[in-house]
Amino acid sequence: MPRTPTTIRVVPSRLAWGCQWLLALAVSASVLVHAPGWLTLPALAWLLPLGWWLWRDQPRGELRMLPQPDGGKQWLWRRAAGSEAAPVRLYCPYLGPWLIALDIDRRRRWLWPDSASPEALRELRRLLAH
Repeated sequence: MPRTPTTIRVVPSRLAWGCQWLLALAVSASVLVHAPGWLTLPALAWLLPLGWWLWRDQPRGELRMLPQPDGGKQWLWRRAAGSEAAPVRLYCPYLGPWLIALDIDRRRRWLWPDSASPEALRELRRLLAH
């Protein structure tokens, strides 16, 4: 029985952003406590651009798997809603119960538990494991 095409909608993860933001706050607090006073302003000034960059750099788009007649899989990635899906080379260096690392055209993307619906992540894990 041939497989049906599978589409997984990937959204920015608030959980990933929150963890990275807390780490940035911890580093800034450490600088404020242990560094000289003149580093206070630069230590606080880098937080807003860093938070924006962390949010903007998260993966968003649609990952689609098309089954091939020979039993293989073709992966397509569409970044924006109006753009065309492009074929990509997909490699999964880490497949864990909470996190999934995907190399999409040799660029590492991490999928967190809130990056997609639980059903979509479960289906992705199943596709990547076989």
